[in-house]
Amino acid sequence: MTCENKVSYYLSKNSGFITREYLVRCGLTDPYGMCAICDECLSNPRKMAEIQRHEDDIKADNQAAASAGWGEF
Repeated sequence: MTCENKVSYYLSKNSGFITREYLVRCGLTDPYGMCAICDECLSNPRKMAEIQRHEDDIKADNQAAASAGWGEF
């Protein structure tokens, strides 16, 4: 599901005076807990459909686990 492209995120430290770049490989979790998606994959409808299916599967797994009293994975 992941490609080799990197997505860059700029996060502030020390009350916003220092900014650091974080590189995350496309398809992995970004610093905000969401899926990092590169521009190349964003412009590819087939790839976006695959990502959406994967996110839907994760949601269904978490709902099943929550209904069984296990919480999220």
